Amino acid sequence: MGSEQAGLGAQAGATAQADLGTQTGAGAQTGAEAQAGAGTQAGVGAQAGAGAADAIALKVALASEHHLEGVPKIELARRHGLSRFQVARLLDEARAEGIVRIEVVDPTAAGRDLSPLAERLGISSVTVAVARPGEAPRAAIARQVAGLLLRHLREGGRLGVAWSRTLMHLPAALDALPAADIVQLVGPVSTAGHSTAQSSALVHELGARSGGQVWALPTPLIVDSSQVAASLRSMEEVRTALDAADGLDVATVSVGAWANGASTLWSRLRPAEQQRALDAGVVAEICGILLGESGAVWHSAVEDRVIGVRPDQLRRARVIAAIPAVGHPEAVLAAARSGLVDDIVLAPELAEQVEALLG
Repeated sequence: MGSEQAGLGAQAGATAQADLGTQTGAGAQTGAEAQAGAGTQAGVGAQAGAGAADAIALKVALASEHHLEGVPKIELARRHGLSRFQVARLLDEARAEGIVRIEVVDPTAAGRDLSPLAERLGISSVTVAVARPGEAPRAAIARQVAGLLLRHLREGGRLGVAWSRTLMHLPAALDALPAADIVQLVGPVSTAGHSTAQSSALVHELGARSGGQVWALPTPLIVDSSQVAASLRSMEEVRTALDAADGLDVATVSVGAWANGASTLWSRLRPAEQQRALDAGVVAEICGILLGESGAVWHSAVEDRVIGVRPDQLRRARVIAAIPAVGHPEAVLAAARSGLVDDIVLAPELAEQVEALLG
């Protein structure tokens, strides 16, 4: 009995070994087939990769010859053995895939930098605003002011804004503003064709874009007497707006020449006061601040009636000045010499006049 069981066990073991050997052989065969399959797939992948690389190389060649060398599409077709329709399709694909990138550069976008003139004037920069077709000269100047403003204003900063017929174009030139507070630098004024409402609307519109606090100045630029001005300055909303100018980081102002139609303040003075300022050598005005040819501030009874930013407040800020007064280069020199402005934006004609005046 024991010997029969032993024989059965030996037979079972032999059968198991035979089955195992069969399985091992099958596994080896399967492995070999898998390797062969992988080799076939690798070969197909290599061919596909080579094909893709050739297609890219062809697009690069066509794009280079067409866009850089100016080779016409019909000539490209002849050179590369393609039809004109194939050439057109491949060039379109080259653009869609980023092989060809078309860049349009507007030479007027950044303005013309006159570093040598800025150095002679002793300020940080002079930018010539070249008007685009159909663009008003004042709008072109405001566009360049907007570019400088975005370059220097930082998140959390404080921007001072003075209204003028030039700076009223600022909102149209600004897509967005950094998160900043806005301070109105001078009270509202009205000029021919423009109301005081537009003056106040400017700071509120800029404030809405920046999302910061707005300090509006709800008073006229100039009043009839120093007593009235003192009374208005004592009002809380006026006092807080004037005090907010102590912390300016950047300010945008407009420089007017001291002449009829060239300064918003001129028409607010009596003829005798206009003449006294002329006799004193006043040639320019910034935010109601009158300047002589040397840049010195002219102190008179007029400044007691003006409600707005003080010279010392402007000197602590980075001040960008728009100067549209073509025909009055002396106003540019006075502004630069005053120490009140850092960057000047002006029309090409005025830049030439300033250079001629400097000699």
